[in-house]
Amino acid sequence: MPDHHLDNEIEITTRLLIKDLEIMDPGLQFSSIDKLRKWLAGRIEVMIDNNFQGLLNMLYRIDVDENKVKMAFSASEPADELAMLVIDRELQKAALRKKYRGE
Repeated sequence: MPDHHLDNEIEITTRLLIKDLEIMDPGLQFSSIDKLRKWLAGRIEVMIDNNFQGLLNMLYRIDVDENKVKMAFSASEPADELAMLVIDRELQKAALRKKYRGE
């Protein structure tokens, strides 16, 4: 039985990421949080290697906790850790919007 609540969270999180990361593919869709995480980790890995300041700016714009970011850079897979932090933050923002819009 499909979990429509989870599908909705993935869709909302993906929409927020498209907006926050200024992605030019509005049709971007993922069937699971894990697939979204893997895709995002790949983008973050490229940014670590080629546009570190841009990555830091993105994390700041998304409002990812600075202490958590520092800890993620110490991890064995920093891109994966950062991807989860971004997704978690976007999920929090989506939940707050839903709460205050009365959905």
